[in-house]
Amino acid sequence: MKAPILFVLLSICLISPQFGQSIAPYKENSLLVNGTAILKQIPEMLTANITVRVKGTKFNECQEKLVKAIGQATNMLVKNGIEKEIIHTNSLNVSERSEYLSEGRTKLGYEGSSSVNVEHLYSQEYAKKLLSALQNDSVNFLYNLDFTLSENQKCMLRQKAISLAISDAKEKAEAIAKSANLRLVKINSITFLDNNQGSYYESDLVQEGRVGPGYIAMSKSAGQTPAIDFNPKEIGIRKSVTIEWQIEMQK
Repeated sequence: MKAPILFVLLSICLISPQFGQSIAPYKENSLLVNGTAILKQIPEMLTANITVRVKGTKFNECQEKLVKAIGQATNMLVKNGIEKEIIHTNSLNVSERSEYLSEGRTKLGYEGSSSVNVEHLYSQEYAKKLLSALQNDSVNFLYNLDFTLSENQKCMLRQKAISLAISDAKEKAEAIAKSANLRLVKINSITFLDNNQGSYYESDLVQEGRVGPGYIAMSKSAGQTPAIDFNPKEIGIRKSVTIEWQIEMQK
């Protein structure tokens, strides 16, 4: 007598809190289970993103004003104790300004913008220096502040999250097999998709109520005193794997 061919209907959604997942379309004698893990830490880095804007009637004039404004923003930071080595200009853009009226398009001149970034390990002393610089009225700019995980934090959390995601998938598969009187014979494959490769946006970052980089709700014009509670929330790393097992009926 031939052994029965096992079919595990993997499209069934497991609604038990222990599992909380959907399982993929079935294959003969196989079981696919997703494993997920999220690990969180308080972010170590405080980053300032400063946007400088200028206007001019001619292209060269606007460009010169923008370069001067970038220099002023840099000097403002340095004067307040921010190391010049951690101040970086990420972009520089000059574009034409115009408006459309009933008689047609009217050229108004040019506008320029640039992004100046500063990133440093968070401390009360560093935050005080940064805020003192950003309250300066001499340069026309906007800014926001972000708490972010350091590269060391992200590397450590990603490695641990992958390991825990695999453990999560194993535990779920064992529970399914026990409930269905099946035996896990061997692992056929493990699928891991790293969505961050080649992407500017780190999609595996997780923060409570928000997915994306750590962010303090603050965006003020220069000269205003911001009211900020420097108490960063945890940011996490989420990783998922899919493991396919070969299965058979328990004897």
